[in-house]
Amino acid sequence: MDIYMDNSKKFDGVDYKNTFAQSISAMHELVRQVLSAQICNGDHILDIGGGPGMGARIIDEMGIKAIVTNIEPSTTINDVPNLLSVEYIPLHISLKEALDTRMPYTADCILMVSSAHEIALCNNMGSMENKKIFFHDLDSFIRKNLAPGGKVILGFPNYRKDASMAEIEHQRRLTESLLGHSHPPDELFTIEEFSSAFNTLPMVFIQKPMDLTHENPGTTALMANVAVFRLNNI
Repeated sequence: MDIYMDNSKKFDGVDYKNTFAQSISAMHELVRQVLSAQICNGDHILDIGGGPGMGARIIDEMGIKAIVTNIEPSTTINDVPNLLSVEYIPLHISLKEALDTRMPYTADCILMVSSAHEIALCNNMGSMENKKIFFHDLDSFIRKNLAPGGKVILGFPNYRKDASMAEIEHQRRLTESLLGHSHPPDELFTIEEFSSAFNTLPMVFIQKPMDLTHENPGTTALMANVAVFRLNNI
């Protein structure tokens, strides 16, 4: 637990919205595109690892009157502006702590944007074991907190499938220079891993290049992915 909490504080003191969030804006654009067709007024959304309420901000900007509970262990959870349509509930805890915490609502939708790999890393094992523990924790959380037939909406980065190791290494150096850290391919998730974990194919799956410099998306090795799973077997 201490390892998880220490690692999760990497964004403390960082202007998340104007640095990291702007760099991965392609991810948020895809999430916005998908959310507009997947949630509606009155929905209860659990946002896992939502930083400074990024999910709540996106939903509020769309004018959807929803309740968004943000599960976020870093202090960025407090950096949220006034929201007009969304009722925002911040829970300053980690996913592991959330497993033993009663959520304020049963969720119609669980949202996780660009946080799965960071949460998995907090298990402090090798990448395969990290992912195994992560999926076990996520399954437990979903079973306790998602309504039957509810949706899980995921935004996650990975590398282009045809990217060479040289392209990935170049991308990692660029990412580190802009964001301060990067990840090898085995730490990032794939749609196949999520599909296997949920034992179903996504209802929706879209991708687009994630150019951190916003200059030439054709040269980036990074991809933004957004997937929607409806879970009827929980």
